[in-house]
Amino acid sequence: MCRREGLFKENFVIARIELSIVKDVIKFLGGERMRWHALGMTALLFLFVHAADTRLTTDPVLYAAIARTMADSGDYLNLKLGEEPYYNKPPLQFWLAAAAIKALGPTVLAVSLFSRLFAFGSVLLTTWLGCHLYGARVGWIAGLALTTTYIFFRGSATFRLDPGLTFGILLAIYGYFSSSKRWGAPVFFLGVATAVLSKGLPGILPLMLAPAHAFFSPRSEPSPARARWIAWSPLLLIPLSWWVYLLLADGAQPFNVLFDDLVKGKVGAPSRLHAFWKNYIVLAFLNYYWPWLPFALVGTWLVVSELYAPAKERGQRASAALIVAWIGIAIVSSGLKHTQYPRYVFFALPAVSILTARGFMRVIGEKYFEWLQGGVTFLTISAAFVIVCFSSTTMLKANDQYYAIKQLLDRRLAPKSPVPIVKFKLNRGDTRVKLSNTEKSVPIFFFARPVKLVSVDEVREASTKGRVTLLVRKNEFSEISRQLPLERLFNGPDHLVAEVARRR
Repeated sequence: MCRREGLFKENFVIARIELSIVKDVIKFLGGERMRWHALGMTALLFLFVHAADTRLTTDPVLYAAIARTMADSGDYLNLKLGEEPYYNKPPLQFWLAAAAIKALGPTVLAVSLFSRLFAFGSVLLTTWLGCHLYGARVGWIAGLALTTTYIFFRGSATFRLDPGLTFGILLAIYGYFSSSKRWGAPVFFLGVATAVLSKGLPGILPLMLAPAHAFFSPRSEPSPARARWIAWSPLLLIPLSWWVYLLLADGAQPFNVLFDDLVKGKVGAPSRLHAFWKNYIVLAFLNYYWPWLPFALVGTWLVVSELYAPAKERGQRASAALIVAWIGIAIVSSGLKHTQYPRYVFFALPAVSILTARGFMRVIGEKYFEWLQGGVTFLTISAAFVIVCFSSTTMLKANDQYYAIKQLLDRRLAPKSPVPIVKFKLNRGDTRVKLSNTEKSVPIFFFARPVKLVSVDEVREASTKGRVTLLVRKNEFSEISRQLPLERLFNGPDHLVAEVARRR
């Protein structure tokens, strides 16, 4: 009996020592110095791990093809998909992606590099803004919430324009809150220019947020500061010059395309109200925002109460007005579009993250914050160790398959010649067979050659002169092979390379 009691006491003492060591480690990792490094490392892991394996689909591969066309042609004044002009988006991120292709080659990492960098800058600026408005702990949580939000890291770890838009908005707000400094005004207007040249009209958001905050703010700008703002305002002409150039070069056509893109609805899409509920409430907020959702609801209550409570300080009301106006304008502008996707609220996520951080700190209080920081730091270091020591051993990835197809096509087709594709299936809303933007873009970016839609009869005719190498959609191979003697050469992600031997 005494021996059992002795063993129990010994194990209890060991457990207490181990728990004390764990507490000391967590306390060290959650210290003031470590938490900012941990946040930065967490953001880098989310945004850059396995960057070369990112699969480009839909819009990202379209943007990548435009950037490669620009890099290969050296024509930086015209956005083109192959030979087709593209007017739907401003040029800034295509310029940057083309420059990255020139420096790093036509790789997925190159075309998505600045999207990832803009996203990382957005995390840093969101953290700064949260610190500025509500203190260091709210800022830290806001940066963590933004980094781990599904829409944010899924939209940033590829080639999309939303990270550049969001970074420009945050940069402008940083300049606004630094207006007492000489560089505050130029940074504000350069931020607006960056946002507008990244994704157009949503980039003017800071021009609406600054007056909303100033109306509730107790401070007023001295005359020299107001004069600096007026003096630097011509920087807004930088983004305007792009559309002036388009007007002079191509007349009204670019603006007709932009208008059609704005008002054109997706064929077979639900009503705008139904789409708004499904995409922004159910998907973007209820489905994609776990586990931050409960804290976002608490933060919403706090911010709205601060906005309307007369007893609050004007500084708190001004901060609440900024957050509410930011989210409100983003939701309204997204809801006005005929075609809606959850990612359209991307540029509201910094404000949502700050709101969430307020709710988080109200729920957990100050007591467990150090443990949270230490836990996040420990998980980040562990994840980095696992990623470095245990590299992926999966099958040939989509991008590697595309590069393998390129080598195959280069051996069978003349340089720069179009790769034929046979297709039977109609795209949604089309009355005849056409190539989708993705089908046009993948060959341009990955194979450095355009694609040409051909018929079964054209392939038969060409096979009388020599063998024909072509692309076929995977789900149409069986149907097409009943009409053509296809030999399967290589399976790609969506299409396969096939060959028709020469007919004698």
